[in-house]
Amino acid sequence: MKRSLKTPAALAILLTAIAGPAFAGNYAEGDPRPAPLTASTSRAAVMADTQRWLQTAPDQGYPQGNPRAVVSVSSNSRAVVQADTMIWMRSGLAAAQLGEAGADISRPVYQRAAADYAQRRAGPGFAALVEDIKHKGVPATTGFVRKLN
Repeated sequence: MKRSLKTPAALAILLTAIAGPAFAGNYAEGDPRPAPLTASTSRAAVMADTQRWLQTAPDQGYPQGNPRAVVSVSSNSRAVVQADTMIWMRSGLAAAQLGEAGADISRPVYQRAAADYAQRRAGPGFAALVEDIKHKGVPATTGFVRKLN
């Protein structure tokens, strides 16, 4: 049995003719490189427009437009923070905030504790407690801690 070489050759020529355009490709289409764009505005015009915008631009949250402004930190001393923590605990606000219900300000228990805390914080006893902590340090106990109902 002799095989004819004409059939495979014809098939190869036919497939090449069909696949030829696909292999050639159109490099202008689907080229991943971006095409360069020509600017329609001069560099000087862009700079002038930017300068005009900067004169009226908002300061973007920085004081006086200074992007490197120093963040101000609370000036509470260690004694003030410790005294505030103690009255927070003594008023029952700590238990109200850290309890199972969380800081639900609509609860009467939380409202009573918050009122007690505000009264203690504004009263003369707070300044005396701060001075006491400054001179003696933190007492071993935080004093009476109110238990919530």
